[in-house]
Amino acid sequence: MEKGIEKYIKNTYKSAIHNYKNATHHIGLWKSEVYVIDKYFKKEESILDLGCGTGRTTFALYKRGYTKITGLDLSEEMLDVARKIRDKMKLEIDFIQGNVLELPFSDNQFDNALFSFNGLMQIPERTNRVKALKEIKRVLKPGGIFFFTTHDRNRGEEFKEFWQKEKKKWEKGIQDKRLFEYGDRITSTKNNNSELFIHLPTCKEVVNTLKKSGFTLIEDFFRGDKFEEPKAVKDFSGECQFWIVKNCVEGNEAKYK
Repeated sequence: MEKGIEKYIKNTYKSAIHNYKNATHHIGLWKSEVYVIDKYFKKEESILDLGCGTGRTTFALYKRGYTKITGLDLSEEMLDVARKIRDKMKLEIDFIQGNVLELPFSDNQFDNALFSFNGLMQIPERTNRVKALKEIKRVLKPGGIFFFTTHDRNRGEEFKEFWQKEKKKWEKGIQDKRLFEYGDRITSTKNNNSELFIHLPTCKEVVNTLKKSGFTLIEDFFRGDKFEEPKAVKDFSGECQFWIVKNCVEGNEAKYK
């Protein structure tokens, strides 16, 4: 990721710290996240929590008995908050500043990994997202599980007109110049006090990205089809799709729809 892009992403998070901190203290893990974690992760295994922010998933995982956990985030400001919470709770959790495109870990270091709250889609450009997935695969042990979430820009009739207009803008070259590709958006937080970059893919796009990364898809589902989340979770994050993938040994066939 170019330094200018990295700086832009970091700056967008500075004004969103309050929202992430509030989610850490008052939301914790979603029902859907608990389902995936308890189904695929073992408590004695090591976990890399990517895009951990202020520790919403990190601390909640630790409380559930998943104590071999490392949190990584691009934003030093987010990590400062996470470390203060950790020290107050007197927990042993490493919070490391780093870029998912160049993970500061050795090959085959972690049993499992997660990238919650659509974090993977906050990386600009598909080539960078493929690179990130390959890096995650590199640091996972053979057979390791990784899960992440995305929005789906084809999900929901209420957004159909918006994306039709966006497509015409891209065809005419009059799109927001802060965007990198069709499907990108600059969104406002709930209190409209900050802007966040995010890419909204289609299911087909995610599948193709996974194929390029070498991961094996083992399960996917839309959150709302499987779980009725509390209002606080729905306010924090709109409908999203879960993707659970495995770092299979070479030669195994991937399960793709």
